[in-house]
Amino acid sequence: MIESRYEQHLAGDCSKPMRVLFVAPNYYPHIGGVERHVREVSRELEKDGHLVTILVPKIDDSYRDYEREGNVEVIRLRKPRFRIVASLQRKCQILRHLDGFLRADVIHFHDFATMWRYGRFIRPLLKALGKKIYITFHGWEGHVPPRTKTVARRKHLARVVDGNICVGHFIEKWYGTRADIVTYGGVHRAPSVGSKGDHIVFVGRLAPDAGIACYLDAWDRIHRDNPGLRFLICGDGVLREDLERFVRERGIRDVEFLGFVSDPETHVRDARVVFTTGYLGILEAFSWRKPVVAAYDNELKKDYLEMMPGCRDMMWVAHDAREVACCVAKALHDEVKVENAFRYSLENSWERVKEDYYRLWGVPAGGTAPREGRNR
Repeated sequence: MIESRYEQHLAGDCSKPMRVLFVAPNYYPHIGGVERHVREVSRELEKDGHLVTILVPKIDDSYRDYEREGNVEVIRLRKPRFRIVASLQRKCQILRHLDGFLRADVIHFHDFATMWRYGRFIRPLLKALGKKIYITFHGWEGHVPPRTKTVARRKHLARVVDGNICVGHFIEKWYGTRADIVTYGGVHRAPSVGSKGDHIVFVGRLAPDAGIACYLDAWDRIHRDNPGLRFLICGDGVLREDLERFVRERGIRDVEFLGFVSDPETHVRDARVVFTTGYLGILEAFSWRKPVVAAYDNELKKDYLEMMPGCRDMMWVAHDAREVACCVAKALHDEVKVENAFRYSLENSWERVKEDYYRLWGVPAGGTAPREGRNR
């Protein structure tokens, strides 16, 4: 019998590339945390010579059905037009791409909804053929507490796959999912140390769970104590019109809405403080040696932030506008936390995240024997 590439890698023979199939909810050019995660891990796998296929629904008609960059190819499935036949249409789409599943050495779903919609019905066939299936659980759905149906589905999928990665320890607590590996994503090392400019920057979606309303509410006090600072807001979202109206009606000064910014690093690099609440944004700021103040408005988001290892030694976490202002006053002068955070960013490169995937799949990294890693 001819060994699969996966079996060859398990045996330590990394001379032949693996075929990795990622099934994800979305991908570039759409911007988001899951999209960034899948893209960076795919690029790291490509550096090792592996072939990566990313199967995603086509959420925008302007996106191409197929594109390829090096050894990473993206296949987009047209979204069902009618809800009543959506399930049947998804099954037909997967069956049309069955050959890709059968040829893949590793099949890995990103997020529970993707596997629930596209992977459930095909899983028994793949298992019967000896295929292993993995999943990464990303984030949360915006409901506090999470809906009972969602928790049940996540638990079910965690039981039937061969291994899982959870993005954040909070998932274990709030969804009852026992993680095989916990990651907080990765970051590229900043090419230099940023300077200290005249602004505080917010990076993220203008949505309720991102803390933007809390930051704006705190700005009056922050600006009163630091009249030379400006507040730059990098991001767009459902709250933008309401927030701009709030700023106008309150007469809040030195606030600038920049909208969607394709490269927020240009503003993070010279910021005095960074307001952000997502793991990748936090790591990015850490890498630039910038103090981070993260706001939460519910207990799940609090755990999302505070269950990050060493959180209180690296950043400031605030519940309301008064606490945000107090945290900023401290962050402007605390170099110890900033250095702790910078060291943490060095330990969380995208290469390290790739090694987590290798470890989950049981594949030796770089042809070496599997090693104990930093899961949990």
